[in-house]
Amino acid sequence: MNRNFLVVVFSIVLFMLAVPSVQAQSNPEGWYFRAFGGFAGRVLETDNVTFDDPVYGTSSTEVDGSTLGFGVDVERRFSKLLGLDMAVSYANMDVVFNQSLTTDKATDTLSVMPFWIALNFHVVNTEKVDFWVAPQIAYVMWNDPLTFNVPGEEPYAVQTSGAFGIGLAMGLDYWLSENGGLNFAFRFVDADANDNLPVDPTFITFGYTWRF
Repeated sequence: MNRNFLVVVFSIVLFMLAVPSVQAQSNPEGWYFRAFGGFAGRVLETDNVTFDDPVYGTSSTEVDGSTLGFGVDVERRFSKLLGLDMAVSYANMDVVFNQSLTTDKATDTLSVMPFWIALNFHVVNTEKVDFWVAPQIAYVMWNDPLTFNVPGEEPYAVQTSGAFGIGLAMGLDYWLSENGGLNFAFRFVDADANDNLPVDPTFITFGYTWRF
């Protein structure tokens, strides 16, 4: 499925849910716990890298397609406008190794675990809908190393290292009751597994929110 299409659909859903209600929440302060799952992958692909390897020639390592991701987050809401959000997500993403020796494409799985911290700005806050946007930072952990089998050659190994990155998040809570409802969220961080493996983890998810 086209990733840009998913982003457009997600934006439309946010707009449709945000329109109907106008009455503000009486007391939004407190703790919020969210569990979520959905799409995980690499949406922005403008920084793909091709490199020359002395054995494999012109090569590249790229995240291939999308997968299922999931996670949880806790937000401490300080006021109608502001909240501090901490989240962790997880996904296994397929990575493809392309090289010029053969036409074969080798694949391995990259485990991706971002730890996010965000300052949520709740720009829409009604009885039924709470919409927020947030600048965020994240530390991303990966499994290490990746190994790709190339016919007639030694396996190609890719070392990864944890990375900090900055990104953007936006989300929506649609309240079904005073203390529970559905959540929809978009989270992106600019972080790569190494110089030759751009990942930029992106999660588009839905789940359930508990308010305490």
